[in-house]
Amino acid sequence: MAIATACGGGESSPIQSTRTVTETPPTVTATATEPSGQPEPESTSPASQTQYISELEPLTSTQGVDTSAAEVNGKGFARSVTLTANAAGPVTFAEYNLGRHWGTFAATVGLRDDSPTGGSLTFEATVDGMEKYKKKIQLGESQTIKLDVKNALRLKLAITYTGQNAGSYYYGTWGDAQLGR
Repeated sequence: MAIATACGGGESSPIQSTRTVTETPPTVTATATEPSGQPEPESTSPASQTQYISELEPLTSTQGVDTSAAEVNGKGFARSVTLTANAAGPVTFAEYNLGRHWGTFAATVGLRDDSPTGGSLTFEATVDGMEKYKKKIQLGESQTIKLDVKNALRLKLAITYTGQNAGSYYYGTWGDAQLGR
């Protein structure tokens, strides 16, 4: 804030001078404290307790991964992992490193709504090479899953083409796929 004041010696003067005074904010000093010897509490913020698979880079994938929003069985999922399959590439997958940091994997699985009519895919999730989920799902169907991935190193998501139209692409989506503590 600037304040203008007139300066003078008490006498009238045809020339007055002004000076500007600027307030400065108070100085804040932070003091570090010695550690108490107690471990710091683990963060309880939601960000540290969950991780969307769409935010991770796969270690390997056969045809790449689409991580944009997807609609499955009429419901929108903002953070999805979508794999593409057809007769020429009947099995596609993406494998992720979990680093033994997570306890659960949850998603809604199904064909993306822009897949061809009459299509179906087999969805499979393996954890450290062991099958944890496998189900054939048709267009217009979906299933919510929650898998135990406690102490797991790798998660592999795969789809297998079982469609009717060999020339068309089918989009297998893991809607809002996320890891939890």
